[in-house]
Amino acid sequence: MDRREFFKFGLGGAALAAGGSLTPAEASSSQKRVPQGHPWWVKTLEKSKLAIDNAVYSRYKSQNNVFGSFARYYGQEKMKELYRNSQEKTAKYYQEKRPGYKLEDRALADASWVISRLGGLNRGTRSWNRKFIRTPEERGIDKYQGTPEAAARLIKAAARYFGAATTGIAILDRRHICSEERDKKIVFENVHEPYGDEEKLVIPDKCTYAIAVSILMPIDNIQCSPTAISSAGSAMGYSRAEFLVAGLAEFIRGLGYTAIPSVNDLGSSVAIALDAGLGELGRTNRLISPEYGPMVRLAKILTDLPLATDRPIDFGLQEFCQTCKRCAEACPSGCLSFKDEPDFEVCGEWNNPGHQAWFENAPKCLAYWRESTSGCSICIAVCPWSKKDKTMIHQLVKTTSARMPFLAGFFTAMDEAFGYGRQKRADQWWKLNLPEYGIDTTQGKG
Repeated sequence: MDRREFFKFGLGGAALAAGGSLTPAEASSSQKRVPQGHPWWVKTLEKSKLAIDNAVYSRYKSQNNVFGSFARYYGQEKMKELYRNSQEKTAKYYQEKRPGYKLEDRALADASWVISRLGGLNRGTRSWNRKFIRTPEERGIDKYQGTPEAAARLIKAAARYFGAATTGIAILDRRHICSEERDKKIVFENVHEPYGDEEKLVIPDKCTYAIAVSILMPIDNIQCSPTAISSAGSAMGYSRAEFLVAGLAEFIRGLGYTAIPSVNDLGSSVAIALDAGLGELGRTNRLISPEYGPMVRLAKILTDLPLATDRPIDFGLQEFCQTCKRCAEACPSGCLSFKDEPDFEVCGEWNNPGHQAWFENAPKCLAYWRESTSGCSICIAVCPWSKKDKTMIHQLVKTTSARMPFLAGFFTAMDEAFGYGRQKRADQWWKLNLPEYGIDTTQGKG
């Protein structure tokens, strides 16, 4: 079956397979969007589809994450061996001038981190206190007094302006916040402003709202994984996230409220994004968005600005992942789960227990990063939801998958047959006519 035949099937055959439940009118409207919202085929839920065991789920020590547990999992000697092999392979690739690993490729990857390196837990671009903006008090006026609905519209517009692909808002579940990080306890106290000392970082009790934002990564880079060109795409996502949370936090402070910006620090961006309705949890144990699939990085801001909240969503992703397994099959380290259903069985201390997921063996993933010398994003690149949605067929496939998840196997097979998600040639990346930041801003909008 060629693309034209597949396109015809998508318009007609898929609808027939569902007993005509996807009407032509619905098909033609598959690209419509609610302003600041998801496509029409995304459903909202009262709570996430994946269960939480409230007797178990609790705040997590960041020292137990993959970077902290890596040495404990493999041992010091294995760590040294991985590092030595990585250095030797890097030198060999330089000599061979291997595409994707040459000097210019590595330089691009390192340079893409430049803004991200300006931030950190309560420092730089992620400072918990205002940097430059004038407060309403300094302007001689009252702080912002709009309704929660109006405030949410402001936040989503400002977030988009600062570079967010999507934005959601949730009541903060404190269990998503780390109990300690960098040898400092993270605590909540009845204080007016956040602060830190040598022993602890203090979040004001009044910060009861969490703003979740997604940042697009350049798909042309990620599809060159596992090379330095792909690493550059991931790094650019983090650098843009740094600018986004810094700008949005200052905006909120300018309205007269507290804002605590965060990227990968402070707590689980994935858990907060799920609560805020940015996507569902996929087989990679990472968020998949209905618009952009896994081609996003996540960040968050805690605030006391009263905001109208969003709800978790359902677009058939869990059912799709049950059948697809494409990421697990493509993973070179074999770290992803092949289980049919998400469950509560964690793989190690790097997983926070007490919630359902497809849990991964993260140290094996990180070991392959070292082996590849450049990191890895293969699971992101091969995901059938990682597409440039410029054509109606891609939107229609997403619409049909959301409405009829039993067709996931067919769509996965067609996705692979057409070559989507296959590794792209890193040497060709330099010849592409790329848009700003390497990102097509029409991606996901039809």
